[in-house]
Amino acid sequence: MLMKKVQYDQMRSDSVPIEVYKNRCLGYIERINELKYINNDDLENARKRLFNVYFYLQSVSGPERQVPHQTEVSIETVSKALDQAVADEYTRRKGGLGYSSTTGLTLSEDVGEPINHYFRKVEKKPVTLIRPVNSEYKVNAKQTMEEWKDEMAKQKKEILDGIVSRMRHEDGK
Repeated sequence: MLMKKVQYDQMRSDSVPIEVYKNRCLGYIERINELKYINNDDLENARKRLFNVYFYLQSVSGPERQVPHQTEVSIETVSKALDQAVADEYTRRKGGLGYSSTTGLTLSEDVGEPINHYFRKVEKKPVTLIRPVNSEYKVNAKQTMEEWKDEMAKQKKEILDGIVSRMRHEDGK
């Protein structure tokens, strides 16, 4: 397979990223050496074939192409960065019960006061006291403690008198 890739690259662009292919071939050889529970004859045959491919790759002549985006990087060298990227991506997503949203993907994110979409602030309205005085209403009149006690006693007396008069009226029926 690698031999066909090399031939295709030579036909297409007259250059080959030979080091990438060599490293890939050596990786295959290392994997074969790690295999267990396979017949030794089969392993030896696979090793011979891969070494033949590796020797072929060493004998390839022509310009070598070195393009940065085509170089292979082993997973061990980037595993910490990959773990951190996965953790960062997980913290960006939030939601539950089938609803999800992402955070940190726009430039205006984290600017200003945080928004809670599940809670709406209720504006405080000023409290006004209205109390009847001589059949007129006074707005924002302040009572002293004594005035309040007198008012409460008067209201209690009116309510009790109303209850007593209803009871007498019902008894008189």
